[in-house]
Amino acid sequence: ASPSSELRAHAGTINSMENGEKKSKEAKIDVNAEKDATSSIDTASATSNFGAFDIELISPASAYQISRAMPSLGHVLVHETPELYNTVVQPYIKSIVDSGSLSWIQNVIEGKKEKERLLVDHADFIINVDTKWRSHPPPLTTPQKEWYNHPSTVDLYCLGIAKDSDITCIRDLRKEHVLMLKDMEKEGLDAIKTVYGVERDQIRVFVHYQPQFYHFHVHFTRLENEIGCAVERGHLMGDILQNLDMDSEYYGKRIITYKLKKGTPLQNLIENHSSESKANV
Repeated sequence: ASPSSELRAHAGTINSMENGEKKSKEAKIDVNAEKDATSSIDTASATSNFGAFDIELISPASAYQISRAMPSLGHVLVHETPELYNTVVQPYIKSIVDSGSLSWIQNVIEGKKEKERLLVDHADFIINVDTKWRSHPPPLTTPQKEWYNHPSTVDLYCLGIAKDSDITCIRDLRKEHVLMLKDMEKEGLDAIKTVYGVERDQIRVFVHYQPQFYHFHVHFTRLENEIGCAVERGHLMGDILQNLDMDSEYYGKRIITYKLKKGTPLQNLIENHSSESKANV
């Protein structure tokens, strides 16, 4: 993220327990962070009498981002049929895309933001250092040659983003996208080897469904880094390519199972649809 403004927070209340009694203390918290079009401040340091700690700030936050940060009400396992996707999920995705809340992605693709994180700029995609890789050397101040064999590569997390905004998620993939997917996988793995010295057989390449945002992207993570690779969410690139080779309409036809947090906008829509369907039987 390129520095464009400083975000500073002042007064805050910190709660603690002393001798079994809850105590509140006013503390001044100074936060210096980079704000960019993603509206996401990765990690900012704050200090008080209670020591230093890291915080994540997102401003403005979408309804989806807020729901992700709320206390969990539990989860449900969704078996998404093509009918459910076409009736409920796809219109939900379209509403998010049409809202303009994903404009930050275009800024990243065009190099207006996060340019210092760029690893590959291909005609069909880019590959960046993901902001979730928090132990990565600061891209703005650390020369790229020092990234090679850096101890933080155990947490390696990179992101490939398609330039075609019409591909919102795995459901949109067809055989015509296979070449782009193969190129993204190859160039991503080659860049990771060149920049970080990590071999191909140490990298997991996969796609989320449901994704964090509805502009098609691919995750590259070190095998030791298990963030985001739960079986009910991750789809390995090798499997995606095989499935599309067998049937171009594979992801339009199949039932896709995934875990969804209760109380999120999409889960509410699915639950309401299910209730209405049962009432009409």
